[in-house]
Amino acid sequence: MRSRSHTPAQRPPFRGLLLGLLLIPPNSYFIMSNHLIYWSALPTTFALMFNVVITLTAVAALNMGLRRYCPRFALPPGELLIVYVMLAIASALAGHDMLQTVIPTVPNGFWFATPENEWKELFHSYLPRWLTSGNVESLTHFYDGRARFATWAHFHDWARPAVWWTVLMSLLALAMISLNGMLAGQWIYRERLTFPIVRLPMALVSAERPLLRSRAMWVGFAIAAVIDLTNGLHVFFPVAPEIPVRKVDLGAYFTEPPWNALGWTPLYVLPFGLGLAFLMPLDVSFSLWFFYIVWKLERVFGRVVGVYGMPGFPYAGPQGAGAYMALAVLALVAARRHVSGNVRRLLRGVEQGGVGWPALGLCVSGTLLLAFGVRIGMGVLPAALYFVVYFWLSLAITRVRAEVGPPTHEMFVATPHHVIDDVFGSRRFSPGSLTGFAMFAAFNRGSRANPMPHAMEGFKVARDSGVGRGWMSAAILLATVAGTLWAFCAYLHVSYTVGANPGLGSVSYDLLRRWLYHPSTTDAPASAFMLVGFGITTALWLLRGAFPGWPLHPAGYAVASSQWTFGWLWFSVLISWAVKFALLRFGGMRYYRKAASLFLGLLLGEYIVGGGWILIRLAFGVRVYSFYR
Repeated sequence: MRSRSHTPAQRPPFRGLLLGLLLIPPNSYFIMSNHLIYWSALPTTFALMFNVVITLTAVAALNMGLRRYCPRFALPPGELLIVYVMLAIASALAGHDMLQTVIPTVPNGFWFATPENEWKELFHSYLPRWLTSGNVESLTHFYDGRARFATWAHFHDWARPAVWWTVLMSLLALAMISLNGMLAGQWIYRERLTFPIVRLPMALVSAERPLLRSRAMWVGFAIAAVIDLTNGLHVFFPVAPEIPVRKVDLGAYFTEPPWNALGWTPLYVLPFGLGLAFLMPLDVSFSLWFFYIVWKLERVFGRVVGVYGMPGFPYAGPQGAGAYMALAVLALVAARRHVSGNVRRLLRGVEQGGVGWPALGLCVSGTLLLAFGVRIGMGVLPAALYFVVYFWLSLAITRVRAEVGPPTHEMFVATPHHVIDDVFGSRRFSPGSLTGFAMFAAFNRGSRANPMPHAMEGFKVARDSGVGRGWMSAAILLATVAGTLWAFCAYLHVSYTVGANPGLGSVSYDLLRRWLYHPSTTDAPASAFMLVGFGITTALWLLRGAFPGWPLHPAGYAVASSQWTFGWLWFSVLISWAVKFALLRFGGMRYYRKAASLFLGLLLGEYIVGGGWILIRLAFGVRVYSFYR
């Protein structure tokens, strides 16, 4: 579908592409240093990453000055948004559940092999040497630190795996761009999804009504800044006052059964959580906190009826996986005519205006991904199964981000390898296929940093800014290649300096050891609960269609299944929902629009000031206030 932008055509956005490429290296270094050394306030666990917002704010502020005094050199909003999308893609790739688990996977299988664990006999013969590194003697400095990565010997050990992992990330990105291209017209033009996550970036770069000139925004910014500055000073000077936004745990007050099954239930009031929740549709924010409470009560009910001790109960991971998979199926059902149109145009060979490129790109990337899996040692069908489930779940996350805009979308157990293991068991697959599953699990630890939603949001901002989907696709691919290579360089630089964190690379080999030592069959309870999650989500979707005004959104059930990450934010979502409900009920749209800028200020203020403390920690190596985790 051709872009129907309401803005005039722009010249090729070469400056935005170049600026994005120049900002990726320091961005990758910040992420790796913060994650590997300090391990708190991890930006890639957020849907909207604060490091990208800080960079975009600085660039937008400088651009405002250029627009006023040197308009010839100022960048149009579309090019600024290209910078935002490129940094978001590169940050996701360098993220907590992506390359941060991939890179230590490269050597861990050989470095930690001992006579006791029998890894050498168990699976060394199956590990692809072109994706891993078995030169144990030369890896000492990687784990111990006190060395420089920039030596030929160190570079030589990592060059081949880095190139092949970059190829894999690029193929995944091409498939994601193609899938998004097949659905962008449906979601952006026909369904007009709101894409809440990009509201702040688009407001920051707006030429007509820049957010940085809004008084209401600065009021919200000041509130968040006071909280973070006060708590930041309290860390340095404990006698200074503290604003207790993260102190209350409701679960601590319930110590007797069955209510002690509630567990950790924080009542945290986080300014950025308030801001993000205010951007959501009202029924969505209501559904998120409502279903969080339902998930908690499910644990209490299990204690009452005596099944709480059942292994895996309440099977939140399988239920969440089923819920997300249902959301993807329902989204495809709604877009079936649009998708089939892309396929028909491909079959007819019509390429004018790129109308058939999404289906063509999906065919090419899918074929190459299957070839990649076969080269690892997988069978064609297991490789196809893995990537079908992977993109199935990725599509679900993308849909949830486009429609709901949750602060986070963690899925620790709802991953392709867990789904396949639960449904089919590991006994059905050869050691080579299980090795492929384990290798791919390295970029499937929790889905918090999945790049696919960022790519779809890139298409949304491309449409609204007039950049064009083709240029945005090129920007995403450039950011994927550059982001992957610079993530490797940044991770290795930090690791060779201070020593690697080997724990992140244990995911793949722990899985592979378990699958080979203890082959499993179908997990009937987990599969049943997966069907329960699929059924509940489908029922909620049907009820929304049958009864106008139905208050429960099916995405709320899926997102709230992650009791850990969303647990930090559920109470902030509840407060924001209550404020927004009251404003719309008693004040109308006029008061809502005024409040929207204030809540954007809460979000921006926490990201700038709270993120500023993280930058101070990185620069001076001191303990600082962490506004999240």
